Amino acid sequence: MTRPELRSRRRPTAVVAALTASVLLLAACGGGDSAASDEAEGNPNDPRNSPLAQLFGSGTSSADQRAQQLEIEQQVAQCMRDEGFEYEPVDYQAQMGDMNAEWEMQLSDPEGFGEKYGYGVVRGYEMQGDMGATTFEDPNQDYLNSLTPEENEAYYETLYGGSFFGTSEDGEMEEYVPPPLEEQGCQGRAMLAVYGENSPMTNTDMQTRMNELFEDMESDPDVARAIDDWASCMREQDASYDWDRPDDVMNEFYNRLSELQFGPMTESEDGDGVVVAGTAMDGGMGGMPEVDEADLEELREDELRTWRHDWDCQQEVDLAGVRRDAEQRLVDELLAEFPELQGS
Repeated sequence: MTRPELRSRRRPTAVVAALTASVLLLAACGGGDSAASDEAEGNPNDPRNSPLAQLFGSGTSSADQRAQQLEIEQQVAQCMRDEGFEYEPVDYQAQMGDMNAEWEMQLSDPEGFGEKYGYGVVRGYEMQGDMGATTFEDPNQDYLNSLTPEENEAYYETLYGGSFFGTSEDGEMEEYVPPPLEEQGCQGRAMLAVYGENSPMTNTDMQTRMNELFEDMESDPDVARAIDDWASCMREQDASYDWDRPDDVMNEFYNRLSELQFGPMTESEDGDGVVVAGTAMDGGMGGMPEVDEADLEELREDELRTWRHDWDCQQEVDLAGVRRDAEQRLVDELLAEFPELQGS
């Protein structure tokens, strides 16, 4: 429910890493209990029915996934102690509180969630205030505050590994390429120990290949045709709708909310994103600027109206089903290249 990074209206040329991360997040954060997973089966609108999410174990019970995450944290704690640092395991799911119920509703009943909250943009803003600015509380923060800057740097290097960004000859930062987990500090080694080396959660060769296949899926003729049909349907609903892809719609609402909080957005000098200018970061929720209630209500009404048009058009062109079929072809290729995934 946090405000995502702002984007320009142009679709980014590299979205594969984000797509991969979202699938991994679905598997790692919990897909609900087994009954909810059974209910999801056969429903293309439920992300737990995604072939890739199923491959990554999204049907595992929430309790089992939480236990697995806590096991990783226990191993991290032991590793850090062995290296001479203190570390208290973090129970991430416990910190989510009421957000777990919101997440479950988005998974199990996306239409019901959308009818109530649209894309969740205004809802996310309100939850930050209702929950007293739901900031993550690191149980290790007091210990970190006691360290010198040099010790702090060594702590994070031990926990996550060193910097993995290289610099090219012209001084520009090179593209991030994740190193093997055994080189990603105590966190990486703990994940490797718990998930094993033949899991898509840990195997960088699998993840790299999956990224390549995602690029192919984005240009899949059936998917491209369905998206074009969706865009035409949206323009029939309202001539002012000029979005090319469904993702653009939600991004625009987040951008509009950000403008209400922080002021107008302007293109960065290199034209590769946006920067925010205007409102100072003070007051309101946890130091964040508040939005005028009338402006927020207008945004909410527009969000709900647009979401309904978007949902109806996606159902009309069966976008979820088309994507599911394309993703199944991706999974089939992954399994052919990595047969060890069959038992993951």
